[in-house]
Amino acid sequence: MKNNIPNFFTLLNLTVGFYCIINILNGESISSILLLFYFCLALDFLDGFFARRLNVISEFGKQLDSLADLISFGALPSTVLFFHMAELSDTDLKYFSFLILIFSVIRLAKFNLADENNNFFEGLPTPANALFFISISSYNGPFTSLITQELFIGLILFFSFLMISNIKFMNFKFKSFDFQRNKEKYITLLIPFVLLLLYGHSILFLIVFSYVIYSLSKALITRLYLK
Repeated sequence: MKNNIPNFFTLLNLTVGFYCIINILNGESISSILLLFYFCLALDFLDGFFARRLNVISEFGKQLDSLADLISFGALPSTVLFFHMAELSDTDLKYFSFLILIFSVIRLAKFNLADENNNFFEGLPTPANALFFISISSYNGPFTSLITQELFIGLILFFSFLMISNIKFMNFKFKSFDFQRNKEKYITLLIPFVLLLLYGHSILFLIVFSYVIYSLSKALITRLYLK
């Protein structure tokens, strides 16, 4: 019975992600999709957490998790981007959104072949990538006019590269909640939590972008230090 607990959360993640896609196709606002997407992120965290805590990690669960992630963190952000970019301008540039789905598939395939590491991800994780694009697509603040279709194309190319790169990104998987063992993770999570309380959902994509810059800076400093 306990072997299927992580898989239950994985399949629930898949179901919610697909439900989000249906809502987008039915014309629901991206803001409402973002709220549902939080469940996908929570469920993705819970399946891995329970698999580790119950010591029921399996190859089947790993493959199932990637297939669910393909829908929630690959197909969903691509769908959101496609319709949002179509609203910005009636050109064929909206088809650049397909790259998110394509590179998410490549990222997930690479992840399945890699050895698991609890300290970092090699390449930008698909959940972070999906959160960035769904959040920025729902943004409606003072800088909305700066978020053009051309900017989206640049971001799509940049984030697609990050997903399949060898750059190390912090892994927020917890084997335990011990503070000393997870100090960097707790501090890194505390800052965006405070920003969310102060500024709300509109700041989400900036938080993910800060995570990207932090990881890139850390990778660059490490490379220079090793030289």
